Amino acid sequence: MESRRRIIRQHIKSALQKTLLPLCYKLSMKKDIDKRLVILADLNCKTTPDSMELIKCELEKRGYNVKEMYCDLSDCGMVSGLKYMLWFMKAYANARAVFICNYFMPVTACKKRKGTAVVQLWHSCGALKKFGYDSEEDISSHFKGSVTRNFDLITVSSQQCVRPFMSAFRLGEGIVRPLGVSRTDVFFDQNYNEQCRREFFERYPDCKGKKIVLYAPTFRGNALDCYCVGEEYAAELEKKLGDGWKVIIKMHPRLHSKLTNCDMETNRLMPVADVLVTDYSSLVFEYALYKKPWVIFAPDIESYSSGRSFYLDYKTDMPAPVVTEGEKLAQAVLDCEKSFDSQGAERFTEKYMSACDGRSTERIIDSVLGKERF
Repeated sequence: MESRRRIIRQHIKSALQKTLLPLCYKLSMKKDIDKRLVILADLNCKTTPDSMELIKCELEKRGYNVKEMYCDLSDCGMVSGLKYMLWFMKAYANARAVFICNYFMPVTACKKRKGTAVVQLWHSCGALKKFGYDSEEDISSHFKGSVTRNFDLITVSSQQCVRPFMSAFRLGEGIVRPLGVSRTDVFFDQNYNEQCRREFFERYPDCKGKKIVLYAPTFRGNALDCYCVGEEYAAELEKKLGDGWKVIIKMHPRLHSKLTNCDMETNRLMPVADVLVTDYSSLVFEYALYKKPWVIFAPDIESYSSGRSFYLDYKTDMPAPVVTEGEKLAQAVLDCEKSFDSQGAERFTEKYMSACDGRSTERIIDSVLGKERF
């Protein structure tokens, strides 16, 4: 059941979307769009999201005026949030393109000008747990409006992901395209991977010579009412694995968990990890690019499957053991390297990550803005 707080927020969003934001947009329109102005916007952070870092660098290299507009709505008051949205609408009215990577209501508040392109980079690869309009945990039935209005492009990591995204966002043909996911480009850069390893072992020298387990689960519920399942077993995992192992715990930031024991970004830990332990996180798709074993730890998989459910079949698609009992987690980690299904992992990567080849960023920008440089 949805919380009262979330329902109220949905009604407020709908009211703003229909009135104040469209008015601000229309009052801010100039005669001509600024062909050099490109906006990067997000409502879940205060600094450049991982999904936009390479996009930003490439746009600046091509001479675009990149305007970064970020606000963490979960950490600011209603007045500050409204000021941010009005600030965005003024810039949006004159921008050549807008890039977003999460749900972003202001960009859909009114019909945009023909000369402005809106690109949804999305923040995750593959297509795992149901989201968008396919899950009420993501988009409440109380929200009146559209989360995809004005979208010109949604980039995904493979052809296999096109249909799930079309379903999740209720879109027709042509908008969802398998151009790859920009932030995965760095995973193909050996200098980046070596830099991540060097940084990690310099900061955590006690991990040298050890096998590294990265425990990185996602949360259940929605962004306002979230929780995790099974973390108590992860807290005991290192002790059960023995002296040759170190367990790095990266709980989802929305959980504000004290279990997190490393302040490096999760993406920078993937080159370091020998084994990934996760549950319903899309991290498995990126990690698969490294061709290393992982373990699915999901004590609540039956209830989750019958509730939110998935776009893939864990039993047939996932080339990793699925552990449902906490007492068996340590042994699954110890066994996974010997039992790693490398051929299954190759098929998994080809199926869900084939558009990620180290050149996604250029392909995405070229498809929206061409090869124009200033």
